[in-house]
Amino acid sequence: MIDEVDYQLSRVVDAITARGEWNDTLVVVTSDHGDQLGDHGLIGKLGFFPQSYHIIGLWRDPRRSDAGRVVAQPTENVDLLPSLAVALGLEPPRQCDGRVLQGLFDNADLAWRTTVHYEWDFRFIFLDAPTPQWPFDRSLSEKNLAVGVSDDLAYVHFGDGTYLGFDLAADPTWRTPCTDEGRLFQAARDMATWRQQHLGREYTDMLLRADRPGFWPNLG
Repeated sequence: MIDEVDYQLSRVVDAITARGEWNDTLVVVTSDHGDQLGDHGLIGKLGFFPQSYHIIGLWRDPRRSDAGRVVAQPTENVDLLPSLAVALGLEPPRQCDGRVLQGLFDNADLAWRTTVHYEWDFRFIFLDAPTPQWPFDRSLSEKNLAVGVSDDLAYVHFGDGTYLGFDLAADPTWRTPCTDEGRLFQAARDMATWRQQHLGREYTDMLLRADRPGFWPNLG
């Protein structure tokens, strides 16, 4: 798969270069997910281990002079949309959940996220089960998980209220459980705060009063 992507990407680069546009082209290379290749005894993309979520991220802007620099701070795919908007001279949509990467590129000491988050909804596995529909049976709503990963702790919260913690300071391979209730409680509280800060904002910045205050979309 990597050979195929490399080959096809080289065709795109060659075509852009042949048109004399390579030095005017912003290139972003990323992926929607990773794969477990025997990691934790698993194959493919599933579960909560980072191999399914930790992905490549390359940003090449010909206008920048810091090519080849490695950014160690955790970034997320949701950062791409607002960052692309800024790169194109546009205002990022207010609905964006991500942060603008250019701020991090310009200032390595910028206050940035210390925890990376990802989620997996696996209810599709159970959709064929003969259970009553919502709201009489809410079990499908429990078939999901959310993960917060910091330098020293990975916290996994499941839709049914159960959770797991892995002590990454003691063992970065996700094989050592965290038994410190204080650390686990703080991780759960941090996740609850993160989820509340990322609630849907489609209409929360607008008021349906006669003077229509708020950030209404520009419909042209």
